[in-house]
Amino acid sequence: MPEAKSEYGWRTSPRRLCLFSLFIACVLLHGCATVAIHPEQTVSQKKAQEILAALRAKESNIRNLKGLFQASIAGSILPISKTLPGVVFYTRPNSIRLKGFTPVGGTFFQFLREGDVYRLMMPASGRLTTGNIQELGRAGDIGRVVELSLRAIDAVLGIISGANLATMDVYEEEEGFRLDIPASTDQRIEESDVTLTRYWVEKQRYDIVRVEYKNQEHETLMSIACRDFRMFSTSSELSEATMYLPFHLKAEDDRLSGSVTLLFQELAINEES
Repeated sequence: MPEAKSEYGWRTSPRRLCLFSLFIACVLLHGCATVAIHPEQTVSQKKAQEILAALRAKESNIRNLKGLFQASIAGSILPISKTLPGVVFYTRPNSIRLKGFTPVGGTFFQFLREGDVYRLMMPASGRLTTGNIQELGRAGDIGRVVELSLRAIDAVLGIISGANLATMDVYEEEEGFRLDIPASTDQRIEESDVTLTRYWVEKQRYDIVRVEYKNQEHETLMSIACRDFRMFSTSSELSEATMYLPFHLKAEDDRLSGSVTLLFQELAINEES
């Protein structure tokens, strides 16, 4: 059979077309073989205990913390985007004060948490809100900003709420470990409730590098990304420890398409009052 000439001047034949088709099929099959999906790999009980112990040791080593930061608020979490300075004071186990300032140095908001109770004050308007810390996100725009900020600060402190080896799952991934921690089953579950908290920790020092809060549909409600880790040394009567704390944190609320970025200028831990 004579060879046919294509519109570009190339000569083809049925045999050449067959060989070319076979070559393409081999390439495609080889590509499929090299893109195999690896199943999730759970770690051993001993490794899970080691990771959890390291995270709890970091948390327990921070008796108090104070920091100066710049907060950038973007998206629909506030009517307008804002950048404002702020300070945070933390005393273990769950006492925390946050204060945000206006560009001219006045107090924009003041927040105090003692245990499960909070007070949120807005001096300019004279507004005062109090309640259970679980309901903070419903306290208006500033309540949502403070809620995201507190979750970011939890990541700085290494707080992993609800961690229990009996209920949590720990997976090994390429760059670190993933901890899936379900919420307590005795809480009322609504579509907007957090039912699973997912932590990623890196492999060398077990620092928390990302946190995601998910609902019962496994949709991400909020997320925290941690960067710019810097070394701190702590000492006590019993031991000395070295830890790394993140200076750049971005907290996003996917429900509102808004975010709060905390950029710390100063952080100090375990200083005497």
